[in-house]
Amino acid sequence: MATLRVLSTNAITGSASEYQVVQTGFYRVIATAAASTVSFNGGPAITLVQNQPIVLKSGAKPGQARIVKGVDDSTADYQLGTNLGELSNTHPFSVDDFIAVEDASTSPAINAAFLSAGTAGKKVTAATPNSISTDIDSSAASADYTYAYSGPQAVVKRCVQITAGSGAIIVEEVQVVGS
Repeated sequence: MATLRVLSTNAITGSASEYQVVQTGFYRVIATAAASTVSFNGGPAITLVQNQPIVLKSGAKPGQARIVKGVDDSTADYQLGTNLGELSNTHPFSVDDFIAVEDASTSPAINAAFLSAGTAGKKVTAATPNSISTDIDSSAASADYTYAYSGPQAVVKRCVQITAGSGAIIVEEVQVVGS
């Protein structure tokens, strides 16, 4: 028997948007106070009946890449991969993807000006096979960031924008387990 494993839960007030790192792309959504709607990444609104959970696929796929270098400017640029100078496809991101940039306990730590929590809704503004430009303002960093080639690397993860209609909703990212 197939069951759902809840990976994360997010309460969204009416007429608000939240950003969540994509783990599976499948969500159980519940309108809590009245009928409402939900949309993912600005897509069509899906009607929700109060207290009737529905499982939806957001259309966003999980995606992640490691940061090799970060350039401190008003539109933070990141070279992605495992080593400087990689020319091949080192990431799964496209222009207008929502992202979160996370430290992942790097050593030395990446400056906080390069980071962006998933709830901030930052976007990729340009992409090449091995780098991305973003709308993250990292100009407060004292210098560029370069990975030290030991220990964990900072990462960029794909997010999804979840927008509630007029009523509050609960969004649970789920994973189907079992047969």
